[in-house]
Amino acid sequence: MKSQLRSIIKPTIVLFVICLVVTAALAYTHAITKDKIAERAALDAENARREVLADADSFSRVESIERFINENPELDIVKEVYEGIKDNVSVGYVFLVVSKGYGGDMEVTVGINNKGEITGVKIGNNSETPGLGLKVTDEAFTSQFAGFAPSEPLQVVKREKVKKEEIEAISSATISTRAVTRAVQAAVDMASQLLEEGGKAG
Repeated sequence: MKSQLRSIIKPTIVLFVICLVVTAALAYTHAITKDKIAERAALDAENARREVLADADSFSRVESIERFINENPELDIVKEVYEGIKDNVSVGYVFLVVSKGYGGDMEVTVGINNKGEITGVKIGNNSETPGLGLKVTDEAFTSQFAGFAPSEPLQVVKREKVKKEEIEAISSATISTRAVTRAVQAAVDMASQLLEEGGKAG
């Protein structure tokens, strides 16, 4: 009986010690890398802002965007807004929008200048399907949004576009296409309100 008990207790203790060592190692690795990961994420976000609003040389976060979301709940996918500054003058806004794609949340960074023109769209973290939904990250797709101020809501079409506000869907990736289009439209709608009131970074 004692022999059987020892045969059970010994491997249990060994397994416990192994789990303890692995957990400690993971905790240590996380502790020494979390700051670097956060720093890298912040740098990537800054680079994305500069890419979509190239006229700006610095960015200041806009606070209290909840007032727009309260008036229009559909704008709750807009998570962060930055005012682009050049020579101490506002040149537009950059929006971080999180839209639901085929594979889950998709981060979309959108730049809009003071004329209401979309200056750039960049897709960030996402889990879209390689070869299909992931094609929304290609410039061939994102360039459809840039260079104009929409005079009507953006619309996804499954044919050749006939006007600027129409966005050609990626074949077999309509959900991903709609996710990006929804994100850009949210940015356009909030930018319109910011520009109308001359909102300043807080």
